[in-house]
Amino acid sequence: MDWNDAWIAMSRLAVAAALGALIGLEREHHGRSAGLRTQILVALGAALAMVVSLHFADQFGQGDKGPAIQVDPARVAYGVMAGIGFLGAGTIIRYGIGIRGLTTAASLWCTAAVGLAAGFGMYMVALAATVIALFTLYVLTFIDRLIPTRQYKKVIVKIPASEDPDANLQRIRALLHDRGAKVLNVDYMRNFETDMETISFHVALLSQAQAGSILTIAGEIPGILSFQVL
Repeated sequence: MDWNDAWIAMSRLAVAAALGALIGLEREHHGRSAGLRTQILVALGAALAMVVSLHFADQFGQGDKGPAIQVDPARVAYGVMAGIGFLGAGTIIRYGIGIRGLTTAASLWCTAAVGLAAGFGMYMVALAATVIALFTLYVLTFIDRLIPTRQYKKVIVKIPASEDPDANLQRIRALLHDRGAKVLNVDYMRNFETDMETISFHVALLSQAQAGSILTIAGEIPGILSFQVL
């Protein structure tokens, strides 16, 4: 690789790192695990893989230094995009009965693609993809808050057992219904040694306001020991 090719390669790596940093800043601002450094490294690694693949094809695909080797640089893109899935999976966690981290995982996958584009010298395409990604992550966040979204929560109530095993369950179910919550599933456990019941309700809510209103249920349940909303 001569100096001209080296400078071109390094400029591609710099562009990839810079574009990855823009996406990483947005994720860092929202306190996500895959923040600034992770996004930069993903973009840089993808760009480096593409640059090395292109150089390999240029060096050994023409037969100038021995037998020509059939090289397909696109295979690197396939490998990078498939491999980044393992890194993205590490950002996805189970939170209560929901899932968090899907957007961050998708941003990592997108950052890898931006890095590949920059590594191939497609600067305008890489920049356009970065702008669209930032618009999606930042601007659409505000729009997304205006769209009514169903939320799923888990309400766990610990209460002294009653003579009628179904009494507490039906009482709490009715209170949840009054707050607009739709009960999807119920888990019931009774400890006969302590004579305590633990009832878990999986509910669907239509708004954040309903999520706040179900907290008031705790004051309407006689003898309640604990009340959790996850």
